[in-house]
Amino acid sequence: MLALLSSIAHSRLGRLDLGQQWAMVALSRARVQGDRRLELRALNVCGAIALERGGIDDATYFFTRAQEEATEDNDMATAGRCANNLGIIANMQGDYRRAIGAYTRAIDAYQKVGYDRGIVESQHNLAITYREQGQLDHAMYAANEALGAAERLGDRGLRAQALAGLAEIQVARGEADLAIQEAERALAVHRELQDEVLETEDQRILAVAVGLAGKTREAEGLLREVIDRATKHERPLLVANAQRDLANMLALAGDGAGAKQVAQAARATFERLGARVEIDKLDALLAMRTPGAGPLAVSNQGAARRVPDVSVRGRKEAR
Repeated sequence: MLALLSSIAHSRLGRLDLGQQWAMVALSRARVQGDRRLELRALNVCGAIALERGGIDDATYFFTRAQEEATEDNDMATAGRCANNLGIIANMQGDYRRAIGAYTRAIDAYQKVGYDRGIVESQHNLAITYREQGQLDHAMYAANEALGAAERLGDRGLRAQALAGLAEIQVARGEADLAIQEAERALAVHRELQDEVLETEDQRILAVAVGLAGKTREAEGLLREVIDRATKHERPLLVANAQRDLANMLALAGDGAGAKQVAQAARATFERLGARVEIDKLDALLAMRTPGAGPLAVSNQGAARRVPDVSVRGRKEAR
């Protein structure tokens, strides 16, 4: 258990190599000792770390195996964690129906064992899926449910995550001032909790909101800082998300060459991760014409595309 907790702590601090090493130690020791519950949780953590590093196939393998075995053992907390994390993968792949089904199964599993934190995490992820489909009223409802539950639990970290989720919905609704306010509140809490990875994700959301408010230069600086920090923390999805946001901002500002360069880098990562929806969005951006720059055409030959317990932000992974 100490090895597993060490794995989770290292991962949340951005030290994914150490996180993976300790997760494998925990998995090995649990098997030697015949501790099934700990073995299944270690499998889930291995999957969460693989997903953070961009290994979507490995993550799917770990989550699926752990979910099947946890269901057989009636370990509903672990089954819920795995369902939540499989929902994150489905969402990345643009399979929103499968994602919603997975999050719903996770919530049902958590309710059976009274794991309120897990319910909040999956509600947060449901809000993301609704937002990405443009169902903003459903997204706002789910996000407010997550925020209210986090406040009742008195969990500041969960509350900050829910605030960040609300900020992204407000960006989608064009409510720049409200989005800035919520993103700044989330960032302040994560900074106080010394959660550098989630602080960086909050800064990405804040940058997009600041850009929406018309402060393009400030937003660009924030996004470039996010890219640097996320690269340091080995978070390829967060790097690609920030690059996508920066590419959109540069294209709107008329910097076609800069937008193309950043968009191509993001597209290569999304392709490796299998994030089909994001690839389509970038292809649409790269096909656009910007003033004086011509089409932002790109070849399709680029590199291929908080999970509970560790957690992929904005999605909340269960560990």
